[in-house]
Amino acid sequence: MKNVLIVDSDLGFIFWLAKALVEARHQPWPACSAMDAISMIKSRKLAPLDLLVVNPSLSGATHLISDLRRTQPDLKVLAVDPLNDRQVRGVNAWRARPHSGDQPAREKWLREIDRVFKTHDRAA
Repeated sequence: MKNVLIVDSDLGFIFWLAKALVEARHQPWPACSAMDAISMIKSRKLAPLDLLVVNPSLSGATHLISDLRRTQPDLKVLAVDPLNDRQVRGVNAWRARPHSGDQPAREKWLREIDRVFKTHDRAA
């Protein structure tokens, strides 16, 4: 089981991805903002994360990425790419948020997560 922190303001996306991760036998940790994610990390003292799925356009998101990278240098980061802004440091992969009902795009998301996990497992 992998621990996945999901940080995005789109509740529909968070719900869909969390459900898909549970079905794939992973543990999702949803947060609607970077501040919520930081509070969650501090209060629950989560086990090391395997993946951070984050919308880098959220306030504080780049700070969250750099803070997590300092404590977990091997953490994989998959960024939600609503603005096609790929200038964020520390991101391993980018994927556009799937629209509701777009099953092929959702399947691509899940394949990308699997690919990131496999890359992480080989590097460990």
